[in-house]
Order: sequence, then C-alpha cells, then structure tokens
Amino acid sequence: MLEDLFPKIEENRNRLRKRGYALAAEHFPPSGQAAQWYADVIQCVPRSGQRVAKQLARLCGEDSRVTVSWRSLADAVGVRDSAGRERAYAERGVRVLVDAGWLTVETIGAKRGAKTTFSLEPGDRATEWLGWVDADDWLDDAA
Repeated sequence: MLEDLFPKIEENRNRLRKRGYALAAEHFPPSGQAAQWYADVIQCVPRSGQRVAKQLARLCGEDSRVTVSWRSLADAVGVRDSAGRERAYAERGVRVLVDAGWLTVETIGAKRGAKTTFSLEPGDRATEWLGWVDADDWLDDAA
C-alpha cells in the first residue's frame, strides 16, 4: 500500500526542490463542484468576498457545505483589514456573500464550542449593486 504513494511523494519532493519552499494548501485553486460556484461568485462580489469564497470553495471540494471555525477560515484567507484583524476581514467577506445570496451560515453553539457551517448557494449574478456594470447601459451601447 505504501509503495503506491512513493511516486507521488517523489513528485512532491521534486516540486519542492525546484520551487525551494513548501506550497500551502491555501494557494491551491478550488476544485470540483465548488470551483464552478467560485467561478460565478468572483464576477459578482468585491475582493473581500472573493478571497473568502476561494477558501470556502477549496474547503468544500465536491460538497456544497463545510463546517469550519471562524478562526480557521480567517487563517486560510490570510488577509488583514486596515486595523490588522484577520477575522474581521473574513467576517466582512462572509457578510458580502450572504447579502448577495451566495452563502448561508448556520452556527450551532456559542463561544469556543460553536460549530459554523457554511453552505454554498446559487446567488444573484447581477453586478449592478457593485457599480461595476449597468446592464441596461451596456446593452444600449452594444446595440
């Protein structure tokens, strides 16, 4: 059984030797069903929502739900707001996704024992609320 893993281990060693440092899982792109969700989301939400969406999609993989603590999500996102708070940045990104209808959040319990489940949802593809694209003006200009 272990012999089956040797080629993969050697491949990873070669990549590490070539790159010179280990690559964290947070840098890998999302895969599976959640990757399609992520491709839609990044067109419709601001940057904080995009970064949180990438990590949630990476954690979900083939599923559409993931249970992870807020601290772990903030560590995976790895971006701080202007006050230096990682968790506040992650919470703002989640709030953006929830407001746009792309995510639902369910928390069971309180404080340290809380379990937070994030569910990926098909959201609104409209970008008008961002101020990026006004569909009517764009269609008028295209005609």
